[in-house]
Amino acid sequence: MLKRITAIIFAVCLLAGSLGWAAPVQAAEKTLEDQAAAIVSKETKKKDSVKKKLKKLFAYVEEQYDYGRAVGFKTYSGWEEEYAKEMLEDEKGSCYHFAAVYAYLAKKATDYPVRIGVGKTNGFSGKWQQHAWVEIKIKSTWYICDPNMDKYAEDSSLTYFLKKRSSLKETYHNYKKVEYTTVSF
Repeated sequence: MLKRITAIIFAVCLLAGSLGWAAPVQAAEKTLEDQAAAIVSKETKKKDSVKKKLKKLFAYVEEQYDYGRAVGFKTYSGWEEEYAKEMLEDEKGSCYHFAAVYAYLAKKATDYPVRIGVGKTNGFSGKWQQHAWVEIKIKSTWYICDPNMDKYAEDSSLTYFLKKRSSLKETYHNYKKVEYTTVSF
């Protein structure tokens, strides 16, 4: 009797899979790398230069996502992947979410070294506050890309896109005290 019940359960599972009943489970298992690849493929063209790809993805992040405050943020192992996934799912998040999702998109589009800086900025209110941004290394120079700051700071259209760190040292406080998280797949 037990063998017969086991066989029936097995048959139902096979049937469910073949009929697509298991599709929601498979979709939920889509990796961050798969999601980033799909966005990069949709938003950029293979013939685009690296700068053009980064700019298109920067604009995409600014347009697609809204701000949702996160209070009491602390870095921990894997936070960047978790925050990127939350942003993709919820379509809103804090500066940490903006930085995480853009970092993964930039990494997927270019395979350049990409890191997230967590430190302080005075770019929103003139007062120093905790913040996260993306840095991309092109040749031997690190460039800041900060879609959250660019979207919400006054008069900032592309002010925070591919800017040398040295040109924004008055906006991002003391690079020596910044905590960096490298992004990779």
